[in-house]
Amino acid sequence: MLISLVLLVACCGKVHEQSTSAELHTALPQIPQSAFDFVNSIGVNTHLNYFDRIYGNFPLVERELKSIGIFHLRDGAHLQNDSYNQALYARWIELAALGIRFDVVLDPRSNLGSVNVALLSRIDALSGHTIESFEGPNELDVSNREGWPDEDRKFDRDLFNSTRSMVSAARVKVFGPSLAFASHSPQLGDLSQSIDAANIHPYPAGKMPSVVFPEQLDLARVMAGSKPIVFTESGYHNALNDHRGQPGVSETAAAKYIPRLFLEDFTHGVTRTYLYEFMDESSDPGLSDAELHWGLVRADGSEKPAFSAMKNLIAELSDTAEPAQLHHLDWALSSSDPRIHNLLLEKSNGAFDLIFWQEISSYDVRSQAEIQNPSVNAQLAIGRQAKQITLYDPVRQSQPIAAYKNMKSIPLAIPDEPLVVEIRF
Repeated sequence: MLISLVLLVACCGKVHEQSTSAELHTALPQIPQSAFDFVNSIGVNTHLNYFDRIYGNFPLVERELKSIGIFHLRDGAHLQNDSYNQALYARWIELAALGIRFDVVLDPRSNLGSVNVALLSRIDALSGHTIESFEGPNELDVSNREGWPDEDRKFDRDLFNSTRSMVSAARVKVFGPSLAFASHSPQLGDLSQSIDAANIHPYPAGKMPSVVFPEQLDLARVMAGSKPIVFTESGYHNALNDHRGQPGVSETAAAKYIPRLFLEDFTHGVTRTYLYEFMDESSDPGLSDAELHWGLVRADGSEKPAFSAMKNLIAELSDTAEPAQLHHLDWALSSSDPRIHNLLLEKSNGAFDLIFWQEISSYDVRSQAEIQNPSVNAQLAIGRQAKQITLYDPVRQSQPIAAYKNMKSIPLAIPDEPLVVEIRF
């Protein structure tokens, strides 16, 4: 049957016009990415050594991490006396029982001393071998330390060579030193011989997630060469009364932006993004200190809307393994609206997850007001009849919002938050 549609295919997460009228079987097939890889691209920063803040309530931390389903944490390495070390790294070991692994920041400003095999092996042993990556100095580019590029490069070489000499070298990767400003990357130059991935901190500063592309990736490639790129910090804070730095956004807007941030980063080839951070560190009811409002969990232990949105998204896309083979999917959408972005994933059971969202501002940081964006109505058609098509809106609820059986075409209302279309044949 001739389907009169604007035929669309995906490239880098954006929908592009292919032709104005075509039979669906003439669509260029799209090869999906792995849902397993996407979920494993999701990480979050923690401060498990902050015993005097919310992180001191470890049963709460553990319960909330188990609930949300994030398996990759970024935290710092710390060594003091035996009692402190045992108390801290026992937490890491307990979280490892949930499947959690750590990216570990090492820094010349700490008390750790020189980076060598013995130091790294000691930290790895204390942690119960829960470490999956070591990371160079954190944002040394804004430390006001004279000669920071030379210091970063030397530390990075020592870290890389020491990691490669560890017994567990095959398990542990090395992320390069993080930069607060990717524009400083030319001062470091090509680090590709001493890293497994380059590392930057591209915060959207209260704007929609895609504002960091393509500039931030282009700058990161100066350090990466052909190696992957990770974002070990990014996110949104909710301190609406702190006007000193990055603008804050409402909790409602963050629930839309944060899932989109992970989707946008993954579609642009970022192998892992660590949200900053998991929990608001301590109470600030006046919303006047941005440093205390980056979390997915409030300082009183209650979950923000973004926590539920991420929990639902992860649950809907989680998979137990990589697909043995990725299969193409022919699909078409009856809208060429350039604001509609998408990501196609496949699970190991053969199901596809086609995710749409409007990449558009959802919050006005100047007036501190929600932007009410209407959904874009469109018809989705696929190349062959599906046994089941199920729609999810993880920002709104965990349960499906619609379901269809034995269909080749369904209506969509695409919002400014992720809309997951699960397709089973």
